[in-house]
Amino acid sequence: MADLTPNDIKGFFEGIIDDSPDVDITFGIMDAAYTNRNEMRNWAFLLKLDTSLAHSPGDTYATQKSLPTDFGRAYKVFGGAADNEYEGVPFEDLLRWMNSPNKYTLDLGNNKIRFTGSVSSAITMYLWYLYAPTSLSGLTDAQKDLTTTIVWPTRFRRLLAYDMAELYFAGVDTDDVTRQMSPAHRAAAKMLANSMIKWDNANRMKMLAGSSSPRRQDRTSAPDVVSL
Repeated sequence: MADLTPNDIKGFFEGIIDDSPDVDITFGIMDAAYTNRNEMRNWAFLLKLDTSLAHSPGDTYATQKSLPTDFGRAYKVFGGAADNEYEGVPFEDLLRWMNSPNKYTLDLGNNKIRFTGSVSSAITMYLWYLYAPTSLSGLTDAQKDLTTTIVWPTRFRRLLAYDMAELYFAGVDTDDVTRQMSPAHRAAAKMLANSMIKWDNANRMKMLAGSSSPRRQDRTSAPDVVSL
């Protein structure tokens, strides 16, 4: 199966709804459906590791460090070693924890992270995070024809068109004929969605050597993995 571009998804969506909405509306719906799926769970394929930050002796709770430009949400933060996990605290509670070691807080409005407590020597911070893929709204013509714009595996990309159709049927002009088509499309969407989740679960199980346990007891040999 050839990789599907945003324009391919647009064409498939128009076939489902038997209509051709305004281009800006179509890509706005596409971006809403894409964002919803990306935020639905901690997909393994959206996980990244950043090691550009350090917790240094001169840092205080007020020291701001820039998050990656594609930062979406935090997953895990470690300082220097796999057994030194930092705990996230709410930004509004920063003053309460400002002198406590091994904690971090996110200033999402400014795309910054802060570490609390003090360290005797600089340590590399290992920031695992879920990145935010490129928005599908406002794409250039070139981006609409790229197979790399949508970061999902190819075999699941048609799910995006089904999600778009569900949004379209729910709130955009439609008629009885297209409404009668929607149950079949919803069934196909459900099958693809379940398959995508099974694939993601299988990847995580493989990383856990087949274990169904969300946590390993020996953290030095097998770092924690969130329970899905």
